[in-house]
Formats: sequence, C-alpha cells, structure tokens
Amino acid sequence: MLRLLFTLAVAAWFGSALCVTFVVAPVAHRDFPAAEARRFLRPVFPRAHRLGLGCASLALTTLVLGRAGLPEAALARLALPVTLAFAAELVSGEWLLPRLRELNSADPRYAGLHQVMAMLNMATLGALALALAGAVLR
Repeated sequence: MLRLLFTLAVAAWFGSALCVTFVVAPVAHRDFPAAEARRFLRPVFPRAHRLGLGCASLALTTLVLGRAGLPEAALARLALPVTLAFAAELVSGEWLLPRLRELNSADPRYAGLHQVMAMLNMATLGALALALAGAVLR
C-alpha cells in the first residue's frame, strides 16, 4: 500500500509539473499577449508548487513509514531523487517565485531569475522521472 501511495504521489507531482511546463504555460504565452499570459499564469504557479510540496511530503512520509521493509539501497534510490525534487520545488516556489512576481518582465534581473526557475523545474522533472523509475522497476 505504501509503494502505491509513493508512486501515486510522485506520478501526480510529475504529471502536474509536465502539464504546467509543457502545456499550460506555452499555450498561455502563445495565445495571449505577454501581460495577459502573465496575469493568467499568476495564480497557476503557486498552486502547482503547493501541489508539488504536498506530493513530496506524502512521498517522503511513505518512505519513512515503510523504511523497515526496504533495503538501504532501495530506500536511497527512492528518497534521493524525491528529496532533490522537493528541494528544487521549495527553492523555486518559496524563494524565486515571490521575487519574480515583484519584478517587471522588462527588469534585467527577471530574465536571470526566470532562467534559474526553469532550470530548477527541469531538475525537478528529471529527479521525479528517476523516482518513478525507481518505484516501478524494483
């Protein structure tokens, strides 16, 4: 049961991050003027980050509860990528996102912060893909 909960939490997180990254944001930027796209996406990103943090908490909780039944290598194979994704999600959602919201997109700092945010998002997706592979290929 814990393995199922872990896999569902990571899969939901991975799916939501993929959807926001590769569907919602690109469509908004393609179909709306820049200011409208930004206004549309403004409430989406904090919700997506909160969902990620909730899924991370559930996934890590299942690992803590089931650690006695897992070999140390399997525990590390599952916990390390989720912990990395959790850290990236925490930094991007709790530190970078508020700073990006304070800046105008014309501000030169905006592009740099946005690039770091995109890199953290890709790190999250990569780590979650590893966690999913670790969960289903045992």
